[in-house]
Amino acid sequence: MAQFLSTYFLVLISAQLVKSSGVFELKVHSFTTTNSSVCKQSRECKGFFRVCLNYTQDVLSYRLGCSDGTGLTETFSTDQSSISTGAPITVPFNLKWPGTVSVIIEAWNTESSNNQSTENLNSMISHFATQRNLTIGEKWSQDVHLGEQSKLRFSYRVVCVEFFYGDDCSDFCLPRDDPFGHFNCDSAGNRICLPEWKGKYCAEAICSSGCGKNGQCEAPGQCHCLYGWKGPRCDECKLDRRCMHGTCTYPWQCTCDVGWHGPWCDKGQNV
Repeated sequence: MAQFLSTYFLVLISAQLVKSSGVFELKVHSFTTTNSSVCKQSRECKGFFRVCLNYTQDVLSYRLGCSDGTGLTETFSTDQSSISTGAPITVPFNLKWPGTVSVIIEAWNTESSNNQSTENLNSMISHFATQRNLTIGEKWSQDVHLGEQSKLRFSYRVVCVEFFYGDDCSDFCLPRDDPFGHFNCDSAGNRICLPEWKGKYCAEAICSSGCGKNGQCEAPGQCHCLYGWKGPRCDECKLDRRCMHGTCTYPWQCTCDVGWHGPWCDKGQNV
C-alpha cells in the first residue's frame, strides 16, 4: 500500500510539472478584408491574429468568450505571403480536453511590431466565432469563415503533448526506471514493463527462476525466503528447533521418522 501511494503521488507530481496536457493549434492560410479603416493612419501596416477558446458555453459575445485560453500570432505585414507563412497559433490546455469548444478568431490592426494590445476595439479588423466538436488527432482540418467584410481561410487540430495520451489527453505515462517503476510507454500510453519487472506500475521484481510462492525479492534474479522456509528455491520448510528425528511439510512441524515418537521425535520405540 505504501509503495502504491508513493507511486501515485510521484506520478501526480510529475504530471503537474508538465505545463499542459495538450494544445489547440490554428494556422491562418489567408485573410482578406474590405474594411476601409484598416491601417488608415500609417503606411507601415501590420497585424496579428488572436484565438480564444471557451469550453463551457456558446459564445454570445466574442468579448466575453476568451475565458479558457488565448493565443496570439507574431506581428506580420498584411500581405498574403506574410500571413500564409506565419507560425500556427497555439493554445495549451490542462487536464481533460472537453471535446466541444467555442473558437473565436480575431484579426487586429497594429502600427507597431511591439504592440499587440487588444484593448482598443477600433483596432480590431474582424472577428469570427464558431462552436465545434474537436477530436484529438494529428491531422489538420480545413475551414473557411466569411464575414460581412472579411474572408478567413484556416486549419486547426488538437494534439496531446509528450507523455499524455487518450481521447482527451488525460492519460499520463512517463517512462521511468527507478524504485517507483520500470517501464516504457507504448503509442497509446500503456505501461510496458522492462525485462524482469511486473505489476501495474512495473515495480515488482521477477525473482530468480524456480523461486516459488515461499520466496520474494526486491531486485530481479533474487530469491529471499519467507519466514519458516529455506533452500535455493525456498521450498524447504524449517523444522521446529526442538525436533530431533523428524521431518516437516510446513514450517515448524515435527513429523517423526520411523522408530521415533514424542512431541519432538526424541523418544525411541522402547522408551
